[in-house]
Amino acid sequence: MLKKTLKTLGLIILLIVLFILGFFWKDANFNKYDNFITKDKVPVFNEVELGFNHKYNNVKSLPIAPSALIDINNDNVDEVFFGGGMNQDDALFAFKNGKFIDISTDVNLPKKGNDVTSVGVVSADFDNNGFTDLLISRENGLVIYYNSNGKFSLKEIKTPINEKSTPAGITVGDIDKDGDLDIFLATYIKKELMEGQTIFEDYNYGSTSELLLNTGNENFVSITKQAGLDYVHNTFQGVFVDIDNNGWLDLVVAHDTGEVRTYKNNGDLTYSLKENPLTKKFAYPMGIAVGDYNNDGLVDFMFSNTGSTLPRFVAKGDIKDASKFNEKWILFKNEGNFKFTDVAEKAKIANYEFSWGTLFADLNNDGLQDLIVAENYVDLAPNKLFRLPSRVLIQKEDHTFSATEKESNLVNPHFAITPLISDFNKDGYLDLIWTNINSPSLAYINNGGKNNFIQIDLGESYAVHGTTVSVKTPTKKLSEYLVTGEGLASDQTSLLHFGLGEENKVLEVSMSLSNGKKISIINPKINSILNLKPTVKKLVTEFNNEQKENNLIQKNN
Repeated sequence: MLKKTLKTLGLIILLIVLFILGFFWKDANFNKYDNFITKDKVPVFNEVELGFNHKYNNVKSLPIAPSALIDINNDNVDEVFFGGGMNQDDALFAFKNGKFIDISTDVNLPKKGNDVTSVGVVSADFDNNGFTDLLISRENGLVIYYNSNGKFSLKEIKTPINEKSTPAGITVGDIDKDGDLDIFLATYIKKELMEGQTIFEDYNYGSTSELLLNTGNENFVSITKQAGLDYVHNTFQGVFVDIDNNGWLDLVVAHDTGEVRTYKNNGDLTYSLKENPLTKKFAYPMGIAVGDYNNDGLVDFMFSNTGSTLPRFVAKGDIKDASKFNEKWILFKNEGNFKFTDVAEKAKIANYEFSWGTLFADLNNDGLQDLIVAENYVDLAPNKLFRLPSRVLIQKEDHTFSATEKESNLVNPHFAITPLISDFNKDGYLDLIWTNINSPSLAYINNGGKNNFIQIDLGESYAVHGTTVSVKTPTKKLSEYLVTGEGLASDQTSLLHFGLGEENKVLEVSMSLSNGKKISIINPKINSILNLKPTVKKLVTEFNNEQKENNLIQKNN
């Protein structure tokens, strides 16, 4: 009798395992949508050499690998930073002679030591010297790699986090308009304290992210509680961006095994939580894409999720009311005034697979932002057998998306964390890097086409982070956002790129800096880089002088 019971139990377990493996096999081999796209819309890429192979310690480290694009010498060609895992140094690569070469030693990239892992990174000019620095989160806190004319030096930053929390993704911006960069540091519970990956309704389980106010002299203080951002929940990523176009940097936060939170900046160092389609519901939002995908002048967001890969009964974990669980990809269409609608189903992206970092970018220069999404989970055993392709989703005129990763030659066989997008060969078309964990990262150059473009260089001072830039043509208005943290534990190029399709004229480029100063350029040259760094520098100087005058008046009064 016992033998028969054990045999039956074994058979049941085997059937469950086969059932779950079937989900992975199906995801790896079948498309979710039959959404035809014409061949002329499909961008095609060629792989080029890139020699970085991330090392991952699954016992001690979080399953993320940081990477960032940074123009270290102001030549409008991005270098690529990769954060090292345990027993692996960080690295910096430059695109030269058709391939990426390691220049870490040439630029004095600091050695990080073997006992810590780099977890998140953003690039920004923290000391306002005109050169872009790197802010890196590690398991033991934050460090800045200061850039002086293409050479780096290290400075540790006192990081006020509690004993349960490990730093993760970073976003920066001038949240109080005082002329320096503040930090939102997402955190995750330490690896040794993890109790599971499907815990939703234990509201004491998790870490506490931090809002760090820059008080000058490399000093950052926590204002998390007084700002209204104190919570307990594991978080991979947040993004500062002006959601309601009122000139103040709002905050979007993706709670893994939780909700998406949208916070309004009240202008007084406090934030108000605003309701959205995931409020008081449950999902696995991890990566964040930021862009105006439908060209209506309002910022939209895509959030990655576990998707169709895991059976719903497994993915929902401890959630009692399954109707509150959303395993699908999420696309927040901005309706204005902090109102969002989830249009992922309508856009034909909802039913894709387990995903990580994600971003919006126009890969074919047709004036519509496409969606690039990293896939495969390094700690999920079935993913070692059945690899997901990582998705390249080209947007059509009806604002639906069509998968072209095979046709585009961008299928990624490794464990992806995020895509990175930049124009490395300066042909006016965006190229792509897959940042992979515990596997080699991959680089591809876009074969290009005949569509027009304009690129806009604002630099990376405090005044431009979170800025919305608008490009007006005779038939449309396009918007882009200079944000830090788009993707996952990563940072994208600061050189804003606008595909123009067959349009041969730009009527106006306009923007408001975070300090309130406005820029308007009439009839700029297309198929070139519009250099606005001198204009930004002038306006920053004006703002600083006005601040000094105001402070002097207040002091005298």
